Amino acid sequence: MKLLLPLILCIVTTTLHATPLSNTQIAFVPDIHFHDIYGDFSTEGFAGIELGKAEKPVSIRSMQAQIHSTRLFNENYFALIATLDDIAAKGVKLVALPGDFTDDGQPIHLQGLKAILDSYAKNHGMRFFAIPGNHDPVKPFKSAGGKADFLGQQGQQVGIYSTDHPRCKASIKEEHGLICSDKIAHAGYKGIVEIMGSFGLLPDNRDLLWETPFGKEDSLAERRYSQCAKNDNNRCKLVPDTSYLVEPMKGLWLLAIDANVYIPQFKNGTIVFQGSGNAGYNKVLTEKPFLLDWITEIVERAKQQNKTLIAFSHFPMGEFYDGQTRSIKSLFGDTAFQLAREPNSDTRKLLAETGLKLHIGGHMHMNDTSVIESEHNTLFNIQAPSIAAYRPAYKLVTLDKQLAKVDTITIDNVAQFDLLFSAYQKEHDYLIKNNPEQAWDDIILTAKDYHSYSKMHLHALAQWRFIPKEWPQDFREQILNMSLLEVMVLFSDDSQLSKAQRQGLQAKTVLDFITDFYLVRNAGSLAFADINQATQQTYQTMANILSNNTRCTASSDNKGKNLCQLRTALTQAFSIYDNLNHALPDKCLIIDMSENKSLQNCAEDTVST
Repeated sequence: MKLLLPLILCIVTTTLHATPLSNTQIAFVPDIHFHDIYGDFSTEGFAGIELGKAEKPVSIRSMQAQIHSTRLFNENYFALIATLDDIAAKGVKLVALPGDFTDDGQPIHLQGLKAILDSYAKNHGMRFFAIPGNHDPVKPFKSAGGKADFLGQQGQQVGIYSTDHPRCKASIKEEHGLICSDKIAHAGYKGIVEIMGSFGLLPDNRDLLWETPFGKEDSLAERRYSQCAKNDNNRCKLVPDTSYLVEPMKGLWLLAIDANVYIPQFKNGTIVFQGSGNAGYNKVLTEKPFLLDWITEIVERAKQQNKTLIAFSHFPMGEFYDGQTRSIKSLFGDTAFQLAREPNSDTRKLLAETGLKLHIGGHMHMNDTSVIESEHNTLFNIQAPSIAAYRPAYKLVTLDKQLAKVDTITIDNVAQFDLLFSAYQKEHDYLIKNNPEQAWDDIILTAKDYHSYSKMHLHALAQWRFIPKEWPQDFREQILNMSLLEVMVLFSDDSQLSKAQRQGLQAKTVLDFITDFYLVRNAGSLAFADINQATQQTYQTMANILSNNTRCTASSDNKGKNLCQLRTALTQAFSIYDNLNHALPDKCLIIDMSENKSLQNCAEDTVST
């Protein structure tokens, strides 16, 4: 595999006179998706599932639910503790949480998260600065919530819903044995700020500066904008925005941007809000333009007052597929791979024109770096991975004079990551007996550490969700389980291959390649630890064969394979994979925020814990 070489991108732009901070560190931990596994529903009739005499019962989601989701629901409890322990051991005091700090903003999880953060604040002197993501206020105001897939004592799935949920009507509740509790309602902004306010969302007397786009008032009543229904512009409602600027220490400004946009519709005499998952900055420009004016003004003030400014939000400001968006659309379609979440080119340039230099985002559970150039500025967008998905990690920014060093700290070893495996085994046994077609591969319960567990989770997710949903039907029905050698022979003569090349192609299937494709898509260069040099060379051999063999006869063989379509699709897939492998530095990089802007790769290994 070709190693990432030092990359210098020099851009002439406006001058930034940053305060010469020395060795100031901020950890960025997005997409925790915290679920309090010790949340107590016993008074509502759900005792959870017992793990053993020495352990408390737990209220967890099923493995079946986890392998259909882009994040782990349960083990992130322990991953959060491991992450905070790692941050504490490094002596880092400032921690930013760029959205999705909870899984659906339910009071039981908000309270559990607050207790953990409070303990680290007390014991280690940490300060936390949160900004909501789309899984925090699922809707801007409190709404019915719940999940159908909590794990019962026998391994069965149990539904738990808020009392105002339609499924908690008496007849349905009794028929399906549901548990009803307001602890699992979607809290909305008001409930989130009431619980999480001390983590940046409200002012703290230790701050040298705290303000919002609406001034210095901290009340949500003063932090609102008008949002009108898309099908009736006369139907509008005031919606909270929790963006804030804070100076936690002299010379450092942290800009927390609430990029959630909830587009309402007027239905049956009331305004009904959609979720914000696919809105992002494309909709910020049209629905919350005041944020861009505010950001621009803050950037100018930061220059005038010699402040070092770092922005963070839940949503990406840059593209996140390393320039492969067009190829991905061609192969997979316009809506695949969550492309709706990517800010378009015009949006990216307008964000760069605000003058921001560095932004850290989440949402995609990806490790990635992008550079956005506009006429007058260059903006560096850092996509921080999630500790609840492959490959679990967080970003650590170290500020030293004009330089910002961005390290990616992996969380590979997590104490008690396998504590819940006995409960999952009960679930697996139950499925084998009662619903075998839904039984997942229990090889995941042999994982030796959190790193391998998250990788196995992604493998299962690819099998159960990504491949059926995203890959062309020809892949799934015709060649998924074929070796790369068998597929290659369909298109080309193998006589020019060496013995080692043929053996490598024979050892890997199309399914193996697709699985590794997702590893690299999620983790960038962090995935190279799980894809050895020989495998990378095999994929390169296959890519070369496909790209060099352009001849194709548009006919089908006796098994119904349209060779031209298959070859074209495979050629595109291997080309995308190759480009993802040779992207901008994403593991350790140095951003020069002086007048001569640059992005440089580090040579350091930052694997931890």
